[in-house]
Amino acid sequence: MIRFLSICFFLLSGLLAAPLAAQDTNRRISGQITLLERMAVPDHSVVIVDISDDTDTTLVAQRRLAGGTQSPFAFELDAPADRPLILRAGLRAADDMVWLTEPVAIAAGTDPVDLGPIRALRTAPMGFASLLACGTQLLEIGFLPDDLRLRFNEQVIIMTPAEAASGALYAAPDNAATSIHIKVDTALLRIDGAELSECRLIRPEQDITQGVWRITAISDKPTVFPSRTELVFYADGRMSASVGCNRLIGGYRRHGGILSFGRIASTMMACPDGMMQQEHQFTAMLRRVDGYQLVPETGRLTLMAGGQPVISARR
Repeated sequence: MIRFLSICFFLLSGLLAAPLAAQDTNRRISGQITLLERMAVPDHSVVIVDISDDTDTTLVAQRRLAGGTQSPFAFELDAPADRPLILRAGLRAADDMVWLTEPVAIAAGTDPVDLGPIRALRTAPMGFASLLACGTQLLEIGFLPDDLRLRFNEQVIIMTPAEAASGALYAAPDNAATSIHIKVDTALLRIDGAELSECRLIRPEQDITQGVWRITAISDKPTVFPSRTELVFYADGRMSASVGCNRLIGGYRRHGGILSFGRIASTMMACPDGMMQQEHQFTAMLRRVDGYQLVPETGRLTLMAGGQPVISARR
């Protein structure tokens, strides 16, 4: 009898402990995305929330259509509680119009976090935007073909290359007191002469700029001759692609797990009907992309639109 009661107590303890353990693994993150511009948001605009870890690898992503709602856009989602988090949120509209909050750091912990209203501003292209951590402050930095762009205090600072004895030095053309000196993964940043110390570059170990991607499916339909397809992301924000016939070139922007493409240009070769239809479908899907999922272990990349997969690729 005593043994029977002991077993029952053990099983009951396990059942009671399970929900507590589950609660300890995740926490609720909420807030409201506000736009400064007074404008009517188109129904097809996508509300974006992206949460990454301290290596800038996406952990949780949320996408939904605005569907007639206007700013502020409320959000809530569950994220891991056992590590520091970085949140970006915003809105994606047509023609690569993107509004984004600056990166928000969230310390590890089990308590729910209500960020309240956070402002999203229209964001200029920054290519593959990496994080720059200066002490406890998070900034975004992007390297374009002709300049460097720094997103900081609700502005984008543009800097151009300057001579340096070592590393890479960039300075604002109209303000020499604003500069950044980069050496491998560390940086010395000065804004109007004020130095931000202990700056380090953060890039995920695996990212979309590594290697050539073969496009295997478009809208769940396998591609024709996938071995002839390719998609290449360059670190300076340029991209090129082919789905078997014409060469497509353009630009992209990446902020954490947020991804979008700018205007795409194409060569004008005549293609077989099947190839031409595939090309048109691929270009149409690129215009809708607002995020991506990368699985380094399998070498697979999925481009997402509104939370749904639209283009699949592999290295």
